[in-house]
Amino acid sequence: MIYTTGTIAVSGNTLTGTGTNFTAAGSLIRVGCTVLAMTSPPQAFQITGITSGTVMTVSPAASPVLAAGTKYSILLSDSLSVDGLAQDIAETFGMYQRNISGFADVMNGTGDVTITVGGQAVTVPGQKSLAKKGANSDITSLTGLKTALSIAQGGTGATTAAQLRTNAGLKEGAVRDVGTAKTNVIEVGAFGLGTSPNNADSLGPTSPLDANDIVRTGFYKGMGGSSVNYAASFGTLLHMTRDGGVDGTGFVSQMQTDQLGMYFRYRITNSWTPWRSVYHTGNTTKSSDGTLKSASPIARIACPDEGTRPDIDDDGFEWCGYGVANDKARGIEIIRDGVGVYRLIGAKSLASSGWRLLPPRDPDGSGDLGVVKAEQRDNEIIVSLFRLKMVLENGEIVVQAGEPIDVPVNSWIDVRLDMPGAVIPPEPEIPLETDEPLTQPEQ
Repeated sequence: MIYTTGTIAVSGNTLTGTGTNFTAAGSLIRVGCTVLAMTSPPQAFQITGITSGTVMTVSPAASPVLAAGTKYSILLSDSLSVDGLAQDIAETFGMYQRNISGFADVMNGTGDVTITVGGQAVTVPGQKSLAKKGANSDITSLTGLKTALSIAQGGTGATTAAQLRTNAGLKEGAVRDVGTAKTNVIEVGAFGLGTSPNNADSLGPTSPLDANDIVRTGFYKGMGGSSVNYAASFGTLLHMTRDGGVDGTGFVSQMQTDQLGMYFRYRITNSWTPWRSVYHTGNTTKSSDGTLKSASPIARIACPDEGTRPDIDDDGFEWCGYGVANDKARGIEIIRDGVGVYRLIGAKSLASSGWRLLPPRDPDGSGDLGVVKAEQRDNEIIVSLFRLKMVLENGEIVVQAGEPIDVPVNSWIDVRLDMPGAVIPPEPEIPLETDEPLTQPEQ
């Protein structure tokens, strides 16, 4: 076997190669091998030392000097002796030993490791330092992956579930189950939230669920015949059971809302009270003397001049000419045609049931400030106001209409209307009128 890669030059005892690799693994180039320079005549040298892949020392010294580019041959097995074979085997084992040692350094290294590959020095990162890069430079070990990545590094900074929740800002709810138990987080459908009623909530198989049969606390919709305004068959019912109520008995309260208003009732043992209406600005109005009246579309005829009572446009009333209207009477216009004569345009008619017309009243509570009359003319309503006239007839004082007058600046005329296309609500089951003023009378 011979080695002829590249060319050489020899000056004295120094042999310099070009394109050579005298330290290549498995090359079997070693001290004692013979180098033949292909000159004329040929020269022979013995290797006495190997400095690198391109430099060796040889003996004897070159004479004459060999110029660069000289071809050569290294006799790798210059004898068939046992000594030569032993040297070849030793060189081969040495190569494997160096490779295995370099591999071990790479696997166990915690920093950069320099090894020789094919006679060339190569620097590579040790396996234990591969994770210790960039933002992860604080990681010193991957043993068992026990070092937690910080939140900034995309981890949790924790090695336990409890620490993870703390680092993530999660509170007690993070470990709660969902459902209706006291220790759980409320889920969609718990206590009826977000669901329609079902037979599990009721004593009976009725559908839609009957309000009388509900046994579980919750919010329900689409109630049956015992709810308010069953014909509409919509709205929301809140059912609250205090004493268990799994059999439908005990203390129970219910509150329902629909398009007409809000209602409530309660039950002790097994007897329900009637449904009660809640008074609010949508189903009542305050008359000019401060008393409460049942409402629907309402107009208040008044003088828009300075001195008009400041509370005339409270509770959502808005000006529409010579007066104001609530939200259900939006679109009407009130015109003054002369002294004490007012025309309402845009309403269908006066209310078909209940009270219709109230005269202006003294805010101090002393009584009516005039006599009011109304008549329907096509799509208009004519409202007239007259001064109070006291007449003695058969020994009795009779109130009659006197001369026309405008609405006093400290009061107004209340007019209850039906509007085009409006649904006429049923009369409340309890009186809505009261003689008690809502506010302290104005001074």
